[in-house]
Amino acid sequence: MVSLTELTDTSGVDWNTSLVVVTKDNKKYSLPRDSTRMVKLVQDLLTDSEDGQEVEIPLPEVDSETLQCVWDYLSNYKTGEPEKLEKPLKDDLKNLVTDFDWNYITTVLLEDGDEKKHEKLFLTLKGANFMNIEPLRDLCCAAIANMLRGKNEEDILDLFGITESFTAEEEEKLYQEYEWLREKKD
Repeated sequence: MVSLTELTDTSGVDWNTSLVVVTKDNKKYSLPRDSTRMVKLVQDLLTDSEDGQEVEIPLPEVDSETLQCVWDYLSNYKTGEPEKLEKPLKDDLKNLVTDFDWNYITTVLLEDGDEKKHEKLFLTLKGANFMNIEPLRDLCCAAIANMLRGKNEEDILDLFGITESFTAEEEEKLYQEYEWLREKKD
């Protein structure tokens, strides 16, 4: 994995080949433009810029640690596209993804490969969604679906550290916010 180096100033940035992103925790990083081709947010913003123009892109939903996780993924696919995941998953995720993607999930996104230590996975999903990186977003969603596969309600509650049931008021608030949670009646 290639570590990102925080910029103290942008005077040394080659704006012809690089751009700068500013994370939620207000840290700046220079990224090669050609390594951001899967990042639709960046590509959309670059369409309005000229070659060599100084481009700083704010990432208000992505902190520096999450950006490093995203960068680990992007740097592996500098020259090629990851294979699209078939939906719904028809097998265990390990059998459906490349060795790199499986190792990325189990060593970068899940601390020590422990499904209960999934904070980086969810933050990376949020970052991939904000930056509009479809292959990474799909991989994170597939990893979450794979974690839930074959688990009953008790196992899922344990996985997410939920120790108490929702009160009736909490349930109603969730139903109001997420209407799709209500079971559809025929």
